[in-house]
Amino acid sequence: MLLLLVLLGLSALLLDPWLRRTLEQQVARKSQGRYQLRIGDLHTSLLTGTLRLQNIRLRPAADSGLWQQAKLPRLLADVREVRLTGIGLLALVRGAEVPIDTVLVAGTQLRVLQLPAPDSAARPLHEQLPKFLDGIRVGYLGLLNVQAAYGPGRVPVASVRQASFTAQDILLSKAGAADSQRVGYAAAFAGQLRRGVATMARHRLLVGNARFSSAQQQLTVDSLRIRSVDDIRQQGQTVRVRLLLPRLQVGGLSATDLRARRLLPDSVVLTRPWLALALPSQPPPALHTVLAPYFTRASLGQLRVRGGTLHLPATTPRPRIQDIRLQAEAVLLTAAGAQDPTRIWYAKAWELRTGRVQTAVSAPVYWLGIRSTELLTRTGKMQARGITIRPTMTPAALARYKGHQTPHITVQATQFDVAGFDYAAFARQSSLLAQTLQLQGLRVLIAGDGRFALNPKTSLVTQESLAKLPVRLNVRRMQLRNAYVATSYVGPTTGQTGNILFSRINVTLQNVTNDPRLMTAATPLVARASGWLQNSWYASANFRIPVLDPAGRHSGEGTFGPASITLLNTMTEPTRLVRFESGNVHRATVRFRGSRQQITGTMRAEYSDLKLTLLSKNGGPDQKTLLSKVSSKLLNGIVIRDENPRGLGPDRLKVGVMDSRRDVRVSVFSLWRQGLVSGLLHSIGAPQKMAQSISEQP
Repeated sequence: MLLLLVLLGLSALLLDPWLRRTLEQQVARKSQGRYQLRIGDLHTSLLTGTLRLQNIRLRPAADSGLWQQAKLPRLLADVREVRLTGIGLLALVRGAEVPIDTVLVAGTQLRVLQLPAPDSAARPLHEQLPKFLDGIRVGYLGLLNVQAAYGPGRVPVASVRQASFTAQDILLSKAGAADSQRVGYAAAFAGQLRRGVATMARHRLLVGNARFSSAQQQLTVDSLRIRSVDDIRQQGQTVRVRLLLPRLQVGGLSATDLRARRLLPDSVVLTRPWLALALPSQPPPALHTVLAPYFTRASLGQLRVRGGTLHLPATTPRPRIQDIRLQAEAVLLTAAGAQDPTRIWYAKAWELRTGRVQTAVSAPVYWLGIRSTELLTRTGKMQARGITIRPTMTPAALARYKGHQTPHITVQATQFDVAGFDYAAFARQSSLLAQTLQLQGLRVLIAGDGRFALNPKTSLVTQESLAKLPVRLNVRRMQLRNAYVATSYVGPTTGQTGNILFSRINVTLQNVTNDPRLMTAATPLVARASGWLQNSWYASANFRIPVLDPAGRHSGEGTFGPASITLLNTMTEPTRLVRFESGNVHRATVRFRGSRQQITGTMRAEYSDLKLTLLSKNGGPDQKTLLSKVSSKLLNGIVIRDENPRGLGPDRLKVGVMDSRRDVRVSVFSLWRQGLVSGLLHSIGAPQKMAQSISEQP
C-alpha cells in the first residue's frame, strides 16, 4: 500500500508539469501559432479526480498577418482559477463518455479584439473532441466573476463589468447535440450580468443588471438605458431612441424555442419606462417584417406597460403622454397576425389607460391637454377626461400670424365618451366608426377680430368638409350636454369688443356620416339643438343636412321664446354702434334653406315696444352726436315697425324675408347668422335689399 502511494505521488509530480506543457503546446499547435497560453500553476489529484489551474494567461500573436482570414476570434484572456472535480478517470482511460461533477472558472478578464467571419463549415464542438472519447458529461458548470469587453479601439464597443453563468447537465456528445430539449448541450442554464455597456446602430446601451434562468424561463433586466448618439429632437433616416427602463420582465421565455428561432414568451412587463422617440423621416417597415429574418414565429401571451411616459420631440405636435398603463392580449407578431381580421395591431385585445396627455394642435397655434384617457378595444370604449384646448397667442397675434381673421378658441370639457368605436376599422382603413359620442361639461370661449381681412380660402367649418374627409366617418349619434359658449368680437370699424353668451346648450346629431349608402337626401344628418342666449332667451332649432349634396343644400327651423331684445346690446353696441333702447320679443320662428350660394327663408317675429338708437364712436359719453340723434328719430319714426303684429286684418303680422348671399370663406354658422340678421331687419321694417346688405357685412 505504501508503495502504491509512493508511485501515485511520483506520478503526480511528473504529471502536472507534463500536462501543463502539453496544454500550452496544444493551444499553440491548434491555433497555428496565433495564440500563446501560459499556465501559472497546475495541480492534479488522481485519487479525487481533481484538476486545478491558476493564473492562466492567453495572448494572441503580435503578427497581424496570422489573423488575416482567421477562423478564430482574436482575444486576450486572464483567468484566476479553473477547477474540475469528480473527473471520471476510468472512463477517460477506456475512451467512454467522461463524467465530470463540477467545472468552475473564476475571475476571468476577457478582451475580444476581433470576431471571425461566420464559418458555415465549422464543426460542432462535440466533433472537435479527441476521437477516442464518446463524449463529456458535466454535472455543473460555473463561470464566475467574468469581466469582458469587445472592440479593437481603446474604448470598447461593448463591455461587461461583471457576469456569471451556470449550466447543469452538459452532455458534450452527438446525443447531446441531437437532444431538442437541450440548448448548447445543457439541460438548464442561468446567467447574470451587471453593468453591461454597448454601442450599436448609433445608440448607446447600458444594462444595470440582467438575469436569465432557463429552468424558470424568465428574463429580468433592471435599469436598462438606451441613448441615441444623434439629436432626438430631429428626424433621421432611422429611428432615434432615448429610453430609461427601471425593470423589464419576460416570462415563459423558452431557450429551446429560441434555439429553434421562435420567440414565444408568455408575458412581457415593462415597469415605468420613459421613452423619447424620434420617428424616421420615412415610414419604417412593419414590425413583423423587422422580426422575420430572426424568428420563424414571434408571439406574446401578454404585454403590459406599468406607469410609462412617451415623448415625441421630433414630431411637430411634440406630444407627451404620462402614466401609461397598457395591456395587450395574445399578440401575434407575424404577417398572419397583421392580416388577421380578429386582431387589432397584432393583438386580440388592447387596454390603454393614461394620465396626462399634452400636445400641440395646429402647431404652434393651440395646446391640448387631457387629464386622463381610457381605450378598450374589446368593448369599443374610448374616454377622455379633463380636456383643455387653449391658444398659445392673443386673438390679434393669432390673426397676424395667420394673415387673416381666424377664431381664437379656448375649450374645456369635463368628459368625452365614445361607445361602440370600431378599432379594427380605424387600424386597417383609418375609418372613424362609432355608435355614440357624448361630450359633457363643455365650455368654449371664442374671440374674433373683424379688423383683419377674411381668410381667402374656403371655410372648413361646413357640412361639405365632412363629405371631403379622406377617411370614412360614421357616428350614429352625437350628444352635447349642458354646454356653455361665450363669444367676443372686435368690430371692424369701432375697434371695440362685443360679447354674447350661450348657456345650457344641448345638441343631438344623428347619422353623422359621409358613407353614400347611409347619407342620402331621404336620410340626412339630423340635428336638434336648444339653449339659452344671455341666460335669459330660450331658443331651439332643428336641422336637416344632406352632407353629400354637392350644392351644399340644407334646411332648418327654429323657435325663440320670450325675452327682451336689449339682451343683444352687449354685441351690437360696441361692434355695430346700434343700441336697442327697448323691445320685447314674445315669440319668433324661422324656417330657412341654405346652400353654397345663399340662405333664404322666413322669420315670424312677434314683438312690441321696439326702439333703436344709432350711436357714433366720435360722440360724447353717451356716444351720440346730433346726426346720430336725428338719424335715430327718423329710423324709429319712419322705418322701424315698433310692434309686430300691428293693426287689424290677415296681414297684420309682418313676416321677415331671410335673404343673404353666402361667402364660402365664412363658416356655415356665419351663414345662419346672416339669415337671422336679414330676416330680423326685414321684419322690423328695413327694406329687403338693405337688410340683405347689412347681413352680408363681416
